[in-house]
Amino acid sequence: MANVEYGTADYYAEHFSDWLADIDATRPETVDNLLEGFYRAIDSWFDYHDAQAREYAKLRKRVREALAV
Repeated sequence: MANVEYGTADYYAEHFSDWLADIDATRPETVDNLLEGFYRAIDSWFDYHDAQAREYAKLRKRVREALAV
C-alpha cells in the first residue's frame, strides 16, 4: 500500500483497489463472495453498535434515576 494518510480518499481507494484486484473472470463466485462479505461486515458492525447504544441507554437511564432529586 502506498504511504497515504489514514482516512483520506486515497487511503480508501487503496483498500477498494485491493478488493477489486481479487475479481477473477475464471472465478465469478468471487464477486458474490465479495458482496456477501461486505453485507456481513455491515450487519456485524450494525449489531455491535446497536448493542453498545442499548447499553448506553441503560446507563443513561440509571444515571438520570440516581441523580433525580
